Amino acid sequence: MTTWHDIETARDEWVDAPLDDDALTTLLAVAKQQVLAYAPTLPAVDPPVEPEEIPDNYRYGQLEQAKNLWNAGRVDAGGGVGDDTFVVRPHPLDWIIKQILRPRRAVPRVR
Repeated sequence: MTTWHDIETARDEWVDAPLDDDALTTLLAVAKQQVLAYAPTLPAVDPPVEPEEIPDNYRYGQLEQAKNLWNAGRVDAGGGVGDDTFVVRPHPLDWIIKQILRPRRAVPRVR
């Protein structure tokens, strides 16, 4: 069964995760909320799926969004994270995470 990330699973998969449990818990909760707000609603199935059983892309999106949120909170006044020549400019819920949650179709839809 695939579940949402918690402190233990996030630390297993995210080497630079915040050391403060409260900070990490908050990041994961906010990221989960953002994923659920953006991702398509899961279809109802019979029998009903357990609330904790989620698609892998939702779970992956949660962790990647938590990373983006963490990096966004550490941005310097110039807009970057990093030292001297290596700078990362994070963008919360960026196009990569959006693509993970709502992949573009090869054939466009006409409404």
